[in-house]
Amino acid sequence: MKTDPYWWEAAPRPDLAAPDLPARVDVAIVGSGYTGLIAALKLAEAGRSVAVFDSDAIGAGASSRNAGFVGRTLKYSFGDLVKSKGLPHAVATYREMQAAFQAVADTVAEYAIDCAFCAHGRLVVAETAGQFEDLKREYELRHRHLGSPFEILDLAALPREIGSPRYRGGVVLPDLASIHPGLYHQGLVKAAIARGVALYPFTRVGALSRESSGFSVVTERGPLLAGHAILATNGYTDGLLPWLQRRLIPFDAWQMATEALPAGLIDRLLPNDRTYIDSYMNIDAIRRSPDGSRILYCGKTGERSDQVTMGKRLAGELRAVFPELKDIGVSHSWTGRCAATFDLLPHLGTHQGIHYAVGYCFAGLPMGSHFGRLLAQRILRPGSVSSVFADRPFKTVPFYRGNNWFVPWMMRYYDLKEGKRHAA
Repeated sequence: MKTDPYWWEAAPRPDLAAPDLPARVDVAIVGSGYTGLIAALKLAEAGRSVAVFDSDAIGAGASSRNAGFVGRTLKYSFGDLVKSKGLPHAVATYREMQAAFQAVADTVAEYAIDCAFCAHGRLVVAETAGQFEDLKREYELRHRHLGSPFEILDLAALPREIGSPRYRGGVVLPDLASIHPGLYHQGLVKAAIARGVALYPFTRVGALSRESSGFSVVTERGPLLAGHAILATNGYTDGLLPWLQRRLIPFDAWQMATEALPAGLIDRLLPNDRTYIDSYMNIDAIRRSPDGSRILYCGKTGERSDQVTMGKRLAGELRAVFPELKDIGVSHSWTGRCAATFDLLPHLGTHQGIHYAVGYCFAGLPMGSHFGRLLAQRILRPGSVSSVFADRPFKTVPFYRGNNWFVPWMMRYYDLKEGKRHAA
């Protein structure tokens, strides 16, 4: 069982030599995931000099480790937002989620990235009759106010979409997509280098402070000055900006890949090559690998263990969904560090002059792609960016300093509340 991400087989982390450190750049970016690289690309295309720093290999974090689901959904459903914030706010929020989805498609096309981006659709499944009714209400509401397409599948229709006896019904969202996240990130690296972005792997930024002429950036390779600074570290945010660390809840998202399986078996279990999620707060997610040879499974979010142990536990959960996989072998088991916020919403803003985009709450691939573009716009054209996620109150709680000890207990609470079953 390998403990590096399955995605790194086709997209190993780039072996880059850091260039000499300049005395000054227009923009210094901390974090080399989707957000940081897309911001860097847009700034470089506008003629700005940009340096991107990462304490690890470029893109070694969640951007090359995630499940590769491209959607437009938050932890708050559209119906939840209608009830709590009103219809206009709900519409504006989910319109922006559509813009985030589109940002991925636009980025892939703009930079000609070969990363298996494909709109095969998504199946959202329900284990209980109550979940099924909630699903139907939610997507009927979205269709009425947003025009989002969907198809309801009852118990009799479900086998044409998934070969599992576990579920009572579901909803097909035909226009959602999947991607190879490693190759997507690899394409961004290539585009950034081609446009003159300076990438500094294994270069921790130890201090970042505002000066009269911009920002003093102290790195392991030495100091430099920057006209603007961006923090795009999300789940890997440390004490560089304590104010931000106090507002983010890091957690591990666990995934595994099966060994290569017979094509006929995969076609029976996942006949239409969609992405698949259940209807719990603590979601489990399933998809085929882009080459169609194996099944990838994501679950046990927020739990703490090692990759080998979690790989075995995830395999047990996958067998519970698909009994035909009783003899499943696991080829890869890995994790990536994500981040939630106390209000369960992404946040884009500026603190002490430092720009940030963080707290993606399970929507990091589309939101990171979208927020990267918005960060660049905020620097290039101040005051021009309109976003429902920008410059909102960013909550924390007393005495919290970034220690996420409570995350496993919080996820267990959700599981108990919703009656989620787990494999023995």
